[in-house]
Amino acid sequence: MFKKSISVLLAVLLFLSIFSVSAIAQAKEFDVIFLNPPFSDVDLYWATSAITWASEEGIVEGFPDGTFKPFQNVTEAEFAAILARYAKNTDKDRINQKEEGKHWAQAIYDELIKWQLPFNGYTNDKIKDSAITRGQVARIVAAKNGFNLDERQAIYYMYENDLSSGMIPGRLTFESYEKDKPLQRDQVTQFIMLLNDKGITTFMGKPSEKGGAEANEIIGIVDVPKDTTVITDEMFDELAEDKGIENPPKSENVDELWESLDKSGGITSESQLTPEIIQKIKDLGPMESRFPEGTPVGGWAVIDDDLFEKYKASIEDYLFNKTSQVDAKSVVVCKDLYWETKPGQSTNRHYFRVIVNGREAWYATVGFTGKEYKVLDVGRGVLDIFN
Repeated sequence: MFKKSISVLLAVLLFLSIFSVSAIAQAKEFDVIFLNPPFSDVDLYWATSAITWASEEGIVEGFPDGTFKPFQNVTEAEFAAILARYAKNTDKDRINQKEEGKHWAQAIYDELIKWQLPFNGYTNDKIKDSAITRGQVARIVAAKNGFNLDERQAIYYMYENDLSSGMIPGRLTFESYEKDKPLQRDQVTQFIMLLNDKGITTFMGKPSEKGGAEANEIIGIVDVPKDTTVITDEMFDELAEDKGIENPPKSENVDELWESLDKSGGITSESQLTPEIIQKIKDLGPMESRFPEGTPVGGWAVIDDDLFEKYKASIEDYLFNKTSQVDAKSVVVCKDLYWETKPGQSTNRHYFRVIVNGREAWYATVGFTGKEYKVLDVGRGVLDIFN
């Protein structure tokens, strides 16, 4: 009884916290006594109740070593598996089938396709194993409940039904949802637990033409035409006003935005990097700590999109998985924060200024070894960019 009461109370305090930085911050200040977390790497923090609930319900699984890896990004296949296990109207025997030579989640995709949910990896194993973004999750949730929406419409839908309060406190804009940011494993358990308490949802005040879906039911978008509603910035502003929030004007003062990022946990997504914020990061000081006056030659440079993606993947993999210098929870790599020392010369060196854990500015020296694009060196330049 005590355990159940604590779970209910925590769920209320963390309402919508999966998509709300401010709610997560409040949850971290709440002292929860929770005995025997189900995984060895799950301590007592804001997601403990949700992870425990989802594990007990058979919705999520841990790893063979007894860990849950709560800060690891959720792949599309993992989200498909979680949704399929959670929904009451999926064929549980079918989704548990494993066929030799096929992806472990192929049977799950084969089951979910009958509802035409907007997953991208039905026939592509590489996509199955890629991180799922907040924008795609919004579309899938809307489709689960019978709404055939594009990404912008789906974000409005999430706000309308209080399934999200965005990632920047005090605003409900398209940008503040941070559609390109991946979900973490701990976050998705909290989201599913909150979704479990939801009733029938609407889009623009109207239910789906397929009827109302129960929280743990998939009704899908078969024969549902794409919605043609154009969602404008003004509509986001009006929706925010209806919920007691005043979105900032587009010409918001950069210092106010910087202060807002500071209070909301820092920079954890590329979508937070406006041109003005990027300039503030460029102005922080030396690119590399061994150069006290800044990198001595060269300057900020332009990098090809394909090359940037290769270096970005290498930097993220290195900081998340291959170094003991930092316990990285978030890594933001931006193509506009790229520096070259001697462009076009054989002695040219390539750097990125990378934001780690929301507040730390790191340098990453990168290069091509003849076989791969890799990280050559990393180091912390600024401990707290906001102070």
